[in-house]
Amino acid sequence: MVGTIELLGKEYPYTVKYKNIRSLIIKVEKGELVVSSSPYFTKPEIEAFMIKNERKLVKQLESYEPYLSVEQGYVTLYGVRYPLIINDLHKRKCELYNGKFYIYTKNVQSAFEAYAKDQIYHYTVNKIREYLSLYFDHQMPEVVVKKYKGRWGSCYYEKNLITFNLSLIYIEKELIDYVVMHELCHFLEANHSSRFYYELGLRMPDYKRRVKLLKGKHV
Repeated sequence: MVGTIELLGKEYPYTVKYKNIRSLIIKVEKGELVVSSSPYFTKPEIEAFMIKNERKLVKQLESYEPYLSVEQGYVTLYGVRYPLIINDLHKRKCELYNGKFYIYTKNVQSAFEAYAKDQIYHYTVNKIREYLSLYFDHQMPEVVVKKYKGRWGSCYYEKNLITFNLSLIYIEKELIDYVVMHELCHFLEANHSSRFYYELGLRMPDYKRRVKLLKGKHV
């Protein structure tokens, strides 16, 4: 279901996705309102919930900036914004050169995602090796980089597998390091128990500061 709603005097579009859940969850995804809802909630109930949280939602909507904008000509890599130059040479290639980011195809999204996947794979693999040598008695896990809509990474401890969101390419490396450490700690504790955070704090004492910064980022 799609619709529009007035929040603080301004109209905003929204999309409702009905799921097998009992609650209402509202997120701002890529500058748009997305509602996950139980099928038992009515449209008036959903909109009333959005109005109840309108100040928080409008703040998120108005502060949203894409990490990559062809129209405005920029891309953010590891927390730094660079001018984006598109030169269609029919090559699926990207490179950072002399303070500018070049994409050599008109298929910008496809080329950039391939670049991001390669970059994040090598960065996280090297960081995992470093952390394993310093803080863990664990064999090297398999690493997969993929697109996620709502998470930075996942640990499948039974498979010795960690997956990472290719959108990590956009954020600062100290925040990527936190995501890596967080997922590695799931090999010690599968859930987010107090023991998990104890183990995390032993290995990354400033993790709460990094979590606070990461909450300001959008996936």
